Amino acid sequence: MTDKGHQVHGTVEMVKPDEATNWTGMDLIPFETVAERFLDLEHEGHTATLTVSFGKPFVVDGRGWACPYRISALGRDHITPAGGADSVHAIQMAMHMVHNELSGMARHHKMTFLGTEDFGFGRVGGNEAMAAKCPVMP
Repeated sequence: MTDKGHQVHGTVEMVKPDEATNWTGMDLIPFETVAERFLDLEHEGHTATLTVSFGKPFVVDGRGWACPYRISALGRDHITPAGGADSVHAIQMAMHMVHNELSGMARHHKMTFLGTEDFGFGRVGGNEAMAAKCPVMP
């Protein structure tokens, strides 16, 4: 891991989520960083840091819970609210979505966490059953 200096915990930012993935109906969503992970990303012969940050889950009136996450690398931020039936489910869905996004990115970039290709955001059991009951997920 090349950079641990960008750690922000406990500060609530209001951030604009990616438009295509913003199901909340909110222009800005609260993002209070509660956890971060730093991965090494090889890009054009150099090693850069890819940061995954998870925000504190919050209630979206009439739609359930959201756990925002941010993937930052190479000067770009991708912010998405993952939906869930409750706060724990929202966290699980955020982990699941990060796993899927990083798996896709890994097809084009070499990425490692602690020297391994396991990023630690593996699939979480029960997604299908919980998604069936989730008021947010179609």
